Amino acid sequence: MDALTPAEITAKAEEVGYKKATGKFSHTLVSGILAGMYIAFGAVFSITSISGLAWTVPFGIIKFIAGLAFSLGLILVMIAGAELFTWNALLVIARLNKRISGLQMIKNLILIWISNFIGALIVIGLVYVWWWYLFGNGVIWETAMNIGLHKLDYGFMQAVSLGILCNILVCLGVWLAWSGKSTGDKVLGIIFPIIAFVAGGFEHSVANMFYLPFAYLLKISGFAVANVDMSHLTLKYIFVNNLLPVTIGNIIGGAVFVGMAYWWLYGKK
Repeated sequence: MDALTPAEITAKAEEVGYKKATGKFSHTLVSGILAGMYIAFGAVFSITSISGLAWTVPFGIIKFIAGLAFSLGLILVMIAGAELFTWNALLVIARLNKRISGLQMIKNLILIWISNFIGALIVIGLVYVWWWYLFGNGVIWETAMNIGLHKLDYGFMQAVSLGILCNILVCLGVWLAWSGKSTGDKVLGIIFPIIAFVAGGFEHSVANMFYLPFAYLLKISGFAVANVDMSHLTLKYIFVNNLLPVTIGNIIGGAVFVGMAYWWLYGKK
């Protein structure tokens, strides 16, 4: 069967956006928690997959493996069904065609952001109790710590820019998945945009809801990377220097460069 055309995908995005913005509070909350957990599973898989490779595998191959493993998160969100903050930026299409109000869109994004965070924290708690981070003779916790520390090295506008680039690719992954008629089509449409954003070092707010709090939890538990300054791994830095600008960038990337662009091309009424 042929894939959906861009015009058909845009119409589908509008309908999906309308249903999400007008859904029950309880359904939206639970769906958002599940999405946060699924993205955290992708992060756990990604960290585990690349731990211990730094000295034996070329940098590009490591990034490819990390992205391929991380794509599990969006595959679970799209195929199993859950609401993810980053691609809910596409609700802008339903808003522009006046199917939903601006307030409905904002309320949905806020609720999904919070519920995604709850889902990520649930997985953090479970893998911490499980001692997953001690596997591989400590190579996993060191990888997780280094990822978290690296994400706090950016300036505010750098983080916004990386958030924009990330969510262009994430929303295009969703767009390609919507075009597919089978599960295989959808999975294939998701994988390569996700590999690209991870390999490019772009920033995903929901993924960082796992990476950064988990690195902070390791720090306060007494773990430390040798010869690395961890003074900036604080809750203030996590929220103000990363999650805030990355969230802003993710909204711009998804809503403007994908949602508004395709609405203007194919969905404007």
